[in-house]
Amino acid sequence: MSVTLVSGVTGVGLSSVCQAVRSKLGDDYKLINFGDVMLEQAATAGITTDRSELAALTQTQTRRLQRRAGEFVADEAARTNVILSTHLAVETEVGYVQGLPEEVLQDVSPNAFVLVEADPETILNRRTEAGPERSTPTERKIAFEQHLNRSAALQYARDQDAPVQFLENEGSIGEAADRLAANL
Repeated sequence: MSVTLVSGVTGVGLSSVCQAVRSKLGDDYKLINFGDVMLEQAATAGITTDRSELAALTQTQTRRLQRRAGEFVADEAARTNVILSTHLAVETEVGYVQGLPEEVLQDVSPNAFVLVEADPETILNRRTEAGPERSTPTERKIAFEQHLNRSAALQYARDQDAPVQFLENEGSIGEAADRLAANL
């Protein structure tokens, strides 16, 4: 079975694109949101049930949750094709950290990476429409986050000997989902 890792910064439409792709592909693919799995693991361990609190965890706690989530994804990928929605660079209270540390990347073992991107102005508008955030985003910060995501994707892809695909999400979610589905 395969793991296609799909990533993008907050507000790019990552979840919407992934959900639309999953509905187009049918039962041969399972959509897994890595952050949701980490939150489930945190709740099971009695750490937190609030997703916003994940960014405040210690690096040790975060890495343990990432490892458990990676093992879950690997188990699922043994049974079915997986579309894994995740962030490759994650902002925490102490700065940005890897979304998939080396041992997690080895467990998940993606066959391909897809970067969903849009113009920083588009993403800023989407974030603003979604409601207030912890911090006020800027186009410059969004551009920086997309750059971090690209850098991480290239590093991870090199380590996995897997391709990186670019998916623009400026128009309709359906169009972006069609382009992604055609490549799976």
